[in-house]
Amino acid sequence: MNNSKTMFVVLSTIGLIGLFVLASTTDAQEKQDPTAPSTVIEQTLSKIRDVEKLDTFVQQNAALVQENKKLKADIASIQKQIAKLTKDLELQTINLRKQLLQMPTFNVQSKIINGDRSAAILKSKNTIIRIRNNTKLSVPVSDGVWVLMEVKNISKEMIELYFPELERTVYLYD
Repeated sequence: MNNSKTMFVVLSTIGLIGLFVLASTTDAQEKQDPTAPSTVIEQTLSKIRDVEKLDTFVQQNAALVQENKKLKADIASIQKQIAKLTKDLELQTINLRKQLLQMPTFNVQSKIINGDRSAAILKSKNTIIRIRNNTKLSVPVSDGVWVLMEVKNISKEMIELYFPELERTVYLYD
């Protein structure tokens, strides 16, 4: 009898626990209304609203793409203008340098004419310069400034000197 009483108590306890579990899950299901606002529903609605705005975003993107193309074309044009201006500035700098450099004055001290092997001695300020036909050498034109001089011809009548950096030819007559 004791056994059946304990059995009854154990079964009763298990039954009561089962009822409590069923009651609590039923209460939870009844409390959670599927149509009630939840974070999942709010996120889904937000995505739907963003899709509705998609047409506006597509139009804005197309406008930005066109503006970007125009700006790239403008930049390319400006870069071409800068390159042209840079080249022009370099040419003007070279021309200005040529104009500002003064040609040295040369006096013929002596000449030796011997067929193809002609030579001469020139004096420029305090400098003595020995030259030969068809040679190139640097000569001073002012303090610290030297330019290339090409001896083109030494003859009985004249000496022809060419300054490529200055684009000038000088003829010296005796």
